[in-house]
Amino acid sequence: MKRTPRIVVLLLAAMLLLVSLTSCGAARPVYASPRATKTVATVGDVEILYEELYFITMRYIGELKLTYGENALDDEAHRRELEEFVWASLVSRDTALISLGYEYGIDVYKGDIADSVQTFMDTMIADNFEGDRKAYIEELATIYMTDHYARKYIGVEYYLANDIVIEMAKREELCTDEATILATLRSDKFIRTVHVFISKTNDMYTDAENRAHAAELHAAITATADEDLRFNAMFDAIGGKYNNDFGDPLGKGYYFTYGEMDEAYEKAAFALADFGVSDVVETDDGYYIIMRLPKDEAYIDQHFETLRDKSYFVTLNQKVDEKLAGMTLSKTKFGEKLDLTNLAPIDPDGGNVLIVTVSIAVGVAVTVGAAILFLRARKKRK
Repeated sequence: MKRTPRIVVLLLAAMLLLVSLTSCGAARPVYASPRATKTVATVGDVEILYEELYFITMRYIGELKLTYGENALDDEAHRRELEEFVWASLVSRDTALISLGYEYGIDVYKGDIADSVQTFMDTMIADNFEGDRKAYIEELATIYMTDHYARKYIGVEYYLANDIVIEMAKREELCTDEATILATLRSDKFIRTVHVFISKTNDMYTDAENRAHAAELHAAITATADEDLRFNAMFDAIGGKYNNDFGDPLGKGYYFTYGEMDEAYEKAAFALADFGVSDVVETDDGYYIIMRLPKDEAYIDQHFETLRDKSYFVTLNQKVDEKLAGMTLSKTKFGEKLDLTNLAPIDPDGGNVLIVTVSIAVGVAVTVGAAILFLRARKKRK
């Protein structure tokens, strides 16, 4: 029987090893098509990638079509609205927070935050997709997101502000004077709210029904001008069948400053007077009806240490505001050429084939090189 040439055996072994290395781990990073990480603009020292622009654009196009119909982009006014909204959205508090993080040596893609995000992803894929990496990738595609951008979003949303505050404390940049902290907690920079929340993922009802329920509850709560009656109506709604937030069943309220809640929630809440009620506030997760309450001095005394730590975010927010005020967007040549009404799609798993191919090519090249050297050496010995 003819023997298989040694070089073929070596090549097959190399390829099998490389393929095995690139196919394990459901929550490992997923590399999208290369276009995703091209820089479309800079905001200060923060690079804005195509994947973020694509996500914001496609989501907003969806909203325009939902509001004005499938041919919404045929209207020049809507196309202009899209352009203005998307590019303006990239100069945000999140961008300023990322830039501030750089000043403190913190990057959402590196170090402790990257490790925390990886743990988050492991748990999320296990719980929501039963560990099925393919299902996770398919979900990314439906919401115009990449794994890389998802990790950035999670890092900024859940970890970055906390890590900056910790670093500020290490550098002794935070005021620890009790009187000053109490003054902050009693100021308008710190508020207390209660709310009713109707989740969009509530399987009992359609989205239209959830919207209708939110409108119904809002009408019931705001039906009276009497503060006590209005609060009683809110309390009843909190304990009612439509509320999907069970974190505050007694209606004691949430104490917070900017940066802790969804941006839309905060904007509505901080605009209210005591016992004022917001309109129905829509977020990506669902619908809120918010009531602002006066702060309880006894609660502040009893929970001073917890609230003190939250008060440090007021100092962080001041730094973020100062950073944001000086930030402007500058498009790259690539960004300048983009037509937001016709963006090239991103394949959220588009880079894996490339990576495997390149890895195999490198492995093959190394193996071939070694084999050639081996054969040459053997020939010389003959």
